[in-house]
Amino acid sequence: MKPKTGCTGSLLPFFRPSKHRKQLTSTTKYNDDNRLQGLYIVLFYLLLITVLSLSDIISSYAQTIQSVQGRVVDERGEPLTGAIVKIKGHTAGTSTGKNGEFSLRQIPPDGVLLVSFIGYKTKELAVPAAKTGLLITLDSDATQLQEVEVVSTGYQQIPKERATGSFAQIDSALLSRRVSTNFLDRLDGITSGLVFNRQLGATDQNMLNFIQLRGRSTLGSYGAPLLVVDNFPYEGSITDINPNDIRNITVLKDATAASVWGARSGNGVIVITTNKGRLNGKPQLTVSSAVSVTQKPDLYAASLPQLSADQYIEAEQFLFNRGAYNQAISNGYTGLSPAVEIFLASKNGLISPSDSLARINTLKGYDSRKDLLKYYYRHALNQQYYAAISGGSTSAKYYFSAGYDKDLQNVRNSDNDRVSLNANHSYFLLDNRLELATRLVYTASRSESGASVSGLYPYDRLADNEGNALALVNSAAGSLRLAYTDTAGAGKLLDWKYRPLDEIRKGYSTAHSERSSYLLNFSLNYRVNNSLNASLIYGYERGDSETGRLNEEQSFYTRSLINTFTQITGSSVTYGMPRGDILMNGENSARSHNGRFQADYNHTWHKHSLTALAGYEIRQVTNFNTGYTLYGYNPATATNQNSAIIPDRYYPYYYGSGSGTISTVLSQDGTEYHFLSAYANASYTYSGRYTASMSMRKDESNLFGVKTNQKGVPLWSAGLAWNAAREPFYRSAWLPSLKIRATFGYTGNVDNSLSALLTASGRSTNLNMYNDLYLGIVNPPNPSLRWEKVRNMNLGLDFGLKENRLTGSVDLWRKKGVDLIGQSPLAPQTGVVSFKGNSANTRSKGVDVQLNSINMKGAFGWNTGLLYNYSKDEVTKYMVESGSNFSVVTTNSINPLPGYPQYAVFSFKYAGLDATGAPLGYLNGEQSNDYSGIYNSSNRADLVYNGPAVPVHSGSLMNTFTFKGFALSVNISYKLGYYFRRQSLDNSSLYGGNGVVYAGQADYDKRWQKPGDELITNVPALIYPANTYRSALYTYSDALVENAGNIRLRDLRLNYHAGKSAWHPFRNLDLFAYLDNAGIIWRANKHHIDPEPWYAVRSLSFGLKAAL
Repeated sequence: MKPKTGCTGSLLPFFRPSKHRKQLTSTTKYNDDNRLQGLYIVLFYLLLITVLSLSDIISSYAQTIQSVQGRVVDERGEPLTGAIVKIKGHTAGTSTGKNGEFSLRQIPPDGVLLVSFIGYKTKELAVPAAKTGLLITLDSDATQLQEVEVVSTGYQQIPKERATGSFAQIDSALLSRRVSTNFLDRLDGITSGLVFNRQLGATDQNMLNFIQLRGRSTLGSYGAPLLVVDNFPYEGSITDINPNDIRNITVLKDATAASVWGARSGNGVIVITTNKGRLNGKPQLTVSSAVSVTQKPDLYAASLPQLSADQYIEAEQFLFNRGAYNQAISNGYTGLSPAVEIFLASKNGLISPSDSLARINTLKGYDSRKDLLKYYYRHALNQQYYAAISGGSTSAKYYFSAGYDKDLQNVRNSDNDRVSLNANHSYFLLDNRLELATRLVYTASRSESGASVSGLYPYDRLADNEGNALALVNSAAGSLRLAYTDTAGAGKLLDWKYRPLDEIRKGYSTAHSERSSYLLNFSLNYRVNNSLNASLIYGYERGDSETGRLNEEQSFYTRSLINTFTQITGSSVTYGMPRGDILMNGENSARSHNGRFQADYNHTWHKHSLTALAGYEIRQVTNFNTGYTLYGYNPATATNQNSAIIPDRYYPYYYGSGSGTISTVLSQDGTEYHFLSAYANASYTYSGRYTASMSMRKDESNLFGVKTNQKGVPLWSAGLAWNAAREPFYRSAWLPSLKIRATFGYTGNVDNSLSALLTASGRSTNLNMYNDLYLGIVNPPNPSLRWEKVRNMNLGLDFGLKENRLTGSVDLWRKKGVDLIGQSPLAPQTGVVSFKGNSANTRSKGVDVQLNSINMKGAFGWNTGLLYNYSKDEVTKYMVESGSNFSVVTTNSINPLPGYPQYAVFSFKYAGLDATGAPLGYLNGEQSNDYSGIYNSSNRADLVYNGPAVPVHSGSLMNTFTFKGFALSVNISYKLGYYFRRQSLDNSSLYGGNGVVYAGQADYDKRWQKPGDELITNVPALIYPANTYRSALYTYSDALVENAGNIRLRDLRLNYHAGKSAWHPFRNLDLFAYLDNAGIIWRANKHHIDPEPWYAVRSLSFGLKAAL
């Protein structure tokens, strides 16, 4: 077998090749040459651009004096959608389409065009001699600036002043304020309604899964907001999106805003619009660069408790005296710590008591964290480079960009690279009635990380005084006793010592990840008449990735594994596992096809304005995964020796009496989803004051049951808006802007892990009593399986004071999730105890507040932005409850108990300590030390509900100060109303197998040690052997639950803007310094623990952005 990754050859040539990536061939379902396929896509794209560019020289049709065609744009050349164009003195007119285009007929010879748009000054101009290609630029009106925004839903663009839904908008200036290669990082703390729950286990790769937009409206399905990039749902990795390519982001929060996305919009929608060129724009080159330095992690923080060497040795002495290491000592090969070796030597009379004391005191003087900071960790360095060129003619516009990011992480031998290329073109043909737009994005990324080091004793040293690597005993690495490995095999085995510093320095073990992706969009938009447009859009997305680890033969992992399966008979050595490297790989290939036909209608007459759309959409998503392990791997020849291994054979271990198999199974799985959708949306505005909107969508999928697809009940929404400030009777000078919105409707959510068909799983080792293969039922058939449904209600208020001194919005919302996926009981005689189906309900409510104030104007300016989010949810129906109370208090994910939040923190009710230092709890309402009974009880009255594990209140306060060309912005974020469980002394986890002590223990010195201590401490006495039930009572008791509320100085940015000047050649130049994670200001707990320690690592960035 000569496997190959799914992205071989498609990575850009300037990425250095990994050691495992030579002459590999494919085992995946997609056995194509990725290099050629990628080249074909690029060549076809370039050919298309060439042909269309030639068409730009074709003459336009001659026009009569009775018609004018053109575009309306702002000062930056950006199209204005929905601008009104009419003849002065006449009521007839038209409104501009999504690209700002318009066509007006039957114009009198002396006619004057009147062009207006909310937020801009009305312009009058005589009908020019040229009747086509007319470009009209409107100047913004500062008195109406808050109404300028245009909302993008991914299907259409709506002037915000005519929108009934609830949106949050982030422009490129605000998005660029933070320095990060991940666009989601940049949204944290600046987006209304969006909460980042990093405490639940978020990483850069899966961060979207831990974002909540107005809470979570599902229990077991995908709970992240739907991500849309340039009109289509995005299926790729979020790390493939270059934030510098983003023009703006719109967050759709309520039903009217999001329901057009149907059965995938239940958790909200994040719509990304990327940068595009400008019509009649001169070529403009923009470059930007940023360098960030991040400090080493704080290994001494209160959130990372660790026993000192003195405490650790004391615990080991306690265990040694009670015989905890006897079994390890007797077998001769199990690893013993240096301190235990000293205790044993002293006990056996091999060293004197004074020598023993001296050696122990020497160990107590060491601190492994110092060596980790010296040899393992480093300051992280991130570099970002970006360049873009854009422009356009009267009938075409373009935008090219290229980005390169390099990240040296804070662990040595760990780094990431990313290259992104973006080409965006639009061509206008047939007198600008036909627009053809294309976009091609290519991203290639690579990451490598060296050997990890964990499980060190607090007194371990990675190197001696001369910097030479030391051999250590380490249970996490699986190393054996040093005295055993000194003589094992009499020189016939491979070196069996574990030297972590050698693993770090020499890179014997390397984890790798490589990914390439293509995103290709084509769209045709034809303007049938002044009001009607028809569009055809196709999107193709492809991603190939490989992740794995290469353990060279010199690595401890490989040496130890080979030795373990080696047998020595006299002078003969038999290797059960072939010698050579070990390559463990996983590959993923993902494809998605999207097609959409849509008709848009936009017509304005007299005091009426009607906007409508209808369309049909088809979508296919496929995923294919492969996993394999190659033994005896030779990267120079790309060969392996798996054929020498006998499947399912039990090979004896070199030490002890055990045996084990060596798996060479190739694992493969794949999924394919199909969606068919029909949708419609309409909005009517009268006199610019009253707006009514309605949307409807019907989804069908191969994931749903037959009955669901046949019923065809659509998701829908309706909304109303009243622009009260435009009423004739409205005369408030201090509040010139006032708008009220109300919406109601249904959105949906799909669980891609479920199927309406019978689902079963198995493996080759699943054999019954007749030695036949059998499968286990995962879920029975369910012809009624359907999407989850979320009912949304929203009441909103938008307002603005005179001169925009204070502007803002307030939204009150409620959501009810029905038909959510949950466990349901089945009659035992069916052979299945429970199944997953549409059987659960939830409800939630909240408030979103966004305020912006202009505090000072003039040479010195001061602006303030405030975000406040309130979100509270509750499970109202769940058919199958958790079993024991222990299963309720230990969950780190969703806790679906009716009457409580999805993420709920429960604890055992704690009654303190008795006179012997033993913990006391409650069983059936009575004080008890029946630890097993407390552990296994299902009486929920014995539990304490502490509160939610995610914030109820969150937001930020950003102040921006400006003076001449300087701007200083300071962002303070806050999260309140949630709880976490702090670490303390866990008697069971303190002692591992063979007496291994785990150092991550707080409160060791606060434990009960003598009678009377029960009056001053809640920390139980240590016992050996440990009682798991006893330990669980304290570890998961309410005594250890803390308020997680915190306020932190999120970041600071100092920016200097220089316009065109003699001292630099640029049209615009921005220089900035940025400090991220500046520090925590306040925390609610009294133990000085940062409940979100990932924010504790500071980074300092410097950068520039210049335009030519």
